[in-house]
Amino acid sequence: MALALVGAGVLSGCSAADLPLISVHNGVDGTPQVTMVPCGKDAIGTADFYVHRESAASPGTAAPSLGSTAPSPAATPLPVSEDGWMAGGSPLAPGTVSFPLFSPPASWAVREWGENRRLEPGRRYGLRFHAPGFADYSGTVRFTAEDLAGLKPGEVWAGGRAMSPKKFRALVEDKC
Repeated sequence: MALALVGAGVLSGCSAADLPLISVHNGVDGTPQVTMVPCGKDAIGTADFYVHRESAASPGTAAPSLGSTAPSPAATPLPVSEDGWMAGGSPLAPGTVSFPLFSPPASWAVREWGENRRLEPGRRYGLRFHAPGFADYSGTVRFTAEDLAGLKPGEVWAGGRAMSPKKFRALVEDKC
């Protein structure tokens, strides 16, 4: 009975909070690098990398001018078969893990789709991880190729902005 009530609570709309627990940066060789940091002693149970392309403006709609405060076009998911990867396991990593974006750890059971292994302008990217079992949070980051290209040496992208690795660690501590 208790399990049925917990399951009903989960299905009724309780959802995990998206926390900025992932950073991306340019490696020494220019390849995008990822760091995933679960809270406390949590592990990473599942992870996925997904791609969205910017939608074209509606017919008859002028594009916003430079400096405009108009919102950017909505992102639409690409077909699953085009780009990205997903991994599941128990657990994938016992704590913080860093790796090249397009080369998740070999020990992860990765399901990949598509062959594109580079960031492209006009697309938005996202990474997410969940702890094994039920967790009340997920680690996330969203970025563009332009976001990474604008990073200064030693900076990472997390929480929608550029920052130092030290500030990223402080952000993780604050959010966890």
